[in-house]
Amino acid sequence: MVKLKIGASILDANFLHLKEQIDAVVGDVDEIHLDVMDGVFVDNISFGPSIISQVRAAYPEAFLDTHLMISRPDAMWRHFQTAGSDVVTFHYEMTPHTYIICKEMHDAGIQAGVSVTPATDVAVLEPVTEYIDRVLTLTVEPGFGGQAFIPAMLRKIERARKLFGDDVDIQVDGGIKNTTIVDAKNAGANVFVLGSYFFKAEDPRERVLEIRDLLGA
Repeated sequence: MVKLKIGASILDANFLHLKEQIDAVVGDVDEIHLDVMDGVFVDNISFGPSIISQVRAAYPEAFLDTHLMISRPDAMWRHFQTAGSDVVTFHYEMTPHTYIICKEMHDAGIQAGVSVTPATDVAVLEPVTEYIDRVLTLTVEPGFGGQAFIPAMLRKIERARKLFGDDVDIQVDGGIKNTTIVDAKNAGANVFVLGSYFFKAEDPRERVLEIRDLLGA
């Protein structure tokens, strides 16, 4: 049985009160999710290693899950490892060297994640399963928070679980909330990223506890 994990994405947090917002959820989530965008792969720019370093310093015991939506993951991932990430996930679509990057991450002692956009078949990752710790199946187009969950991605989640078995985390991100998370779990996902559903709420911790109850986690 795979462990169910909840990640809080700070992309939709109020950065003027970022520590206050993280404080509200960090004790009840399993991971802090950090979306890094460079304005090339997606039409948005977020933050870089310096913010992650500050989050690591403030929360030394937290599990930091960094999702790179950037154009040169092969050249950049080590900066995010140094900043304190526990797992770094990059996009298959942005490099022909998925195997090499994943192997280098393992050799460096960091967990390797690979993400695919809604149009990319997760089967492309099967040849490098040995070096992948998690597969991030995006359930929206990457780049912006607050989008609606794409129901067709449930079949993709099911396919990912069948392909990779229980030794690989199947992560979902995009439109995950109280009305979609159980379907994603039933399809085979075990790592759930929620951003706007937590941080746009009046009481983010209450929302986290609601989601834990729904998952039975």
